[in-house]
Amino acid sequence: MIPHRSTGLLAIIVFVALLLFIFSSSPIPEPTVEGEEGSEPAKYHVPLPKLPSLSNFHLPSFRPPSHEPPVEQSNSTSGESKWFTTWEWKNPFSSAITLDESRSVLPPLQERRRIYTYYNPEYNPKKHHGKDLKDDHTSDDQLLFTWRRAWFAQGFRPVILTPGDAMKNPQYEVVQKLNLGPDLENEVFRWLAWGHMGTGLLADFECFPMARYDDYLLTALRRGMTPEFITRFDNFKGGLYSAEKQVIDKAIQSAVDKLDDKSTSFSDLVDPELFKVEQPTALAYYRSSNINSHYPAVHEKISQNPAAGRLQLVELINAHLHNTFQNAFPAGLAVLKPFPQYTTALVEPALRLAKALIQCPESPVPNSCPPNIPECRPCGSAKSPMRISQPSSFKNTSFLFTIGTLPHPYTLVSLQRSSDEVTTRQIRRETERDPWLADVTKDHLGEDLGASSRGAVFKQVVAGEQAVANSLWMTVESLPAEAGQSLPGDLLDEFEWQFGFKIPRSGAIDPNTAGDKESVQNKNPSQQGVGKEYELIQKAREIIKSKDTNQINIKDVAEAWNLADAEVWRFVKAYRARSVVERKQWEEEEKAFAGSSA
Repeated sequence: MIPHRSTGLLAIIVFVALLLFIFSSSPIPEPTVEGEEGSEPAKYHVPLPKLPSLSNFHLPSFRPPSHEPPVEQSNSTSGESKWFTTWEWKNPFSSAITLDESRSVLPPLQERRRIYTYYNPEYNPKKHHGKDLKDDHTSDDQLLFTWRRAWFAQGFRPVILTPGDAMKNPQYEVVQKLNLGPDLENEVFRWLAWGHMGTGLLADFECFPMARYDDYLLTALRRGMTPEFITRFDNFKGGLYSAEKQVIDKAIQSAVDKLDDKSTSFSDLVDPELFKVEQPTALAYYRSSNINSHYPAVHEKISQNPAAGRLQLVELINAHLHNTFQNAFPAGLAVLKPFPQYTTALVEPALRLAKALIQCPESPVPNSCPPNIPECRPCGSAKSPMRISQPSSFKNTSFLFTIGTLPHPYTLVSLQRSSDEVTTRQIRRETERDPWLADVTKDHLGEDLGASSRGAVFKQVVAGEQAVANSLWMTVESLPAEAGQSLPGDLLDEFEWQFGFKIPRSGAIDPNTAGDKESVQNKNPSQQGVGKEYELIQKAREIIKSKDTNQINIKDVAEAWNLADAEVWRFVKAYRARSVVERKQWEEEEKAFAGSSA
């Protein structure tokens, strides 16, 4: 009997012999002769067999990714919202670019053109002392804050200049040697401060944008006017200028060369050939002469008590800004309400906002119009107040302002089923895919377009160039979730930076305000009751934020079944979060200057 170890050895010998037999049976190629007869022996070139490459097996673990995920950008997170800015933002699905399901792709922020105003707290034509001077500064802060908010809402970056900015201009050393009166010195320093900062607009803080966001003049000012001139406005001396730095410096130099102690106006010394004159159609200038001729009651108050009078002026300007918004949308406000049979609670916060926006603002001169729109339709004198509608689908018209609230897919599913106990089977077998997006865009895009294409178009509706002029979008989960709860003050504060005026707070929760006589509960009533809806919305919010594995799974199932709905929900959430980050960053940079808070 052969020993066990000998059996193993014999098997190895047989295996080696078999390999030798296989290779020896391969045909030997004909020799390739190098050189002539009688030379060195011929050399044989035997081709070696090629070994298989790992790449031929297509093993994913050995292959590098096709694209590296983009590097996270600065200021690209806020709470649970994350975003990535790129020109490819119209892609139906952000994850195709970010490789991150939770990071939305947003359009690049439009560069805000700077608009400057000059404020010297020590300059006051009517000097006061003690408490009166403090009141003057308080009223000035209110006016400057209103000025900031109005111009920011129109897409500009407001900046308050001070004498410190004027001192950094090279021409300051020349000017300070002259014995100038306080009014002329204030005007000269205003120009010097602008020259130090450079390209942009220079406005009086009593000059306000009073027109639609997409007005042709405001659009031109955002993009920049004729670069080789300083744009000024007819019969609008000192109200607003627009120019590039090179022309500003040339204008200041031409004026300083002529400036002396007998000068009365610095702008009159600027070479007239450097100016180009336009009409101030979209600008309201609340200078003293306009106040006296249009609003004598306010002018009288300013004469008696400047601080109290300027506070009345702030109230008047705010009322005119609000009324201009109301006049801009003759078709009224649309509060989107798809699936009205179970979304009454879902849209109630948006409806409350709409009811606040149609109210007549408080004003020291009721039924008055801005200086640039003498034929406006005052809120209180209108035969019919601004109308609120609740369509299920978005209407693409510039005559209608739309307020839209997007639910998370799980929130909508729970409302559809009237239950917070939702299973995977119910989602996949008993609900349609992407129902919210399909219903909201059916009038705009028809009913045959696919969900991904609808999502791409809807993103343009939310974040397109003119979207801010005609709509406001938010997510349901960021709004109050209790019946009868007023909109939080900080949320209204945030909306005011888009609208440009103070939103009325008193009466905003009254369901019977003018323009919409039906109560919230009676308008398209829900089949299961508003109270039940609020419970489901609150529970859905808890599930969406939950770290529990089971709840995360059902949330993920809802998102996977409704990819397009989930995509636009994250897009709107991130888009609004980024707008807050942008504004707060600007406020942080400007907090040391007057008018940083109301």
